[in-house]
Amino acid sequence: MTAGAACPICGAGLRPSFALPGLRVQRCTGCGHRVADHDRPTGADSDYPEQYEEGPFLESLRATRLRQAGLLVAAIRRHVSQPGAILDLGAGRGFFLEVCRREGLTQLAGADTSERAVTDLRRAGIEAHFLPDEPDFAAPLGPLARELSFSPRVITLLDVIEHFPPERLAAFLKSLLTELGAALELLVIKVPVADGLLYRIACLAAAAGLPGPLWQLYQAGTWPPHRSYFSLRSMTTLLTSLGLEVVERLDDLDFEPQHLPARMNRARSSAAPLLGLSGRALAAAVRTTGRFDTAACLARQRGSVIAR
Repeated sequence: MTAGAACPICGAGLRPSFALPGLRVQRCTGCGHRVADHDRPTGADSDYPEQYEEGPFLESLRATRLRQAGLLVAAIRRHVSQPGAILDLGAGRGFFLEVCRREGLTQLAGADTSERAVTDLRRAGIEAHFLPDEPDFAAPLGPLARELSFSPRVITLLDVIEHFPPERLAAFLKSLLTELGAALELLVIKVPVADGLLYRIACLAAAAGLPGPLWQLYQAGTWPPHRSYFSLRSMTTLLTSLGLEVVERLDDLDFEPQHLPARMNRARSSAAPLLGLSGRALAAAVRTTGRFDTAACLARQRGSVIAR
């Protein structure tokens, strides 16, 4: 998006927030939404799971995603009388569906653009389907709706929509809701948020000449990167504009305190115990201030009745 363009969420003006090599971000003057413009990196055409570091980073990510999945399953149970028939769009490494199955939920399926992600889900015995690299924004499910072995009643988009072109995001979600109609009982969307303390610290570090944490939060150097960074206000504005009402919001740390060095791609060293202590201190500060770095919104179509 060019400078001075309108915010894709609320329509207010966008103003430059910061510029780093390969990454430029604008901030909405109304709802605080961030829109990022990235240089396309070398290797962008490779399967996206192959672009991420294995080892300690992946293990720390897995620990966080499994813990968050447990919280999400519990929340879904609070709002759907017979939880199940869940389609996880952008299922990735399958952490959420793994927990759903462990918790006894049935009729589960994942969909992803990644060949590796779909193959791994199928090997784990979970129904999985391919999504096109460029989704049909007029019919997001398209052929997938016919391929599924069940009609989804719960759709999850976990750490997914921030990768979409910002100007097409609302149209995508609106079309998805139209396709599913009244059969959809719950839409669950989880995104990283700029209200978080970690995001603010990363901005201060970038201003001091240390751009690494901010690059990582925007997933610069991978493809697709984070093209949006939501505020709590912009997320609520988006869902309301789609005729949805948020029935519950889960704010959470997006890291495990003891694993923060690994999540920040820090090499293990003699300073590891100190870095672990810093992770615990940061987690305590987040909980004290309420400035969490990720938010999951459970939403229903306005006027519908939650089944209990």
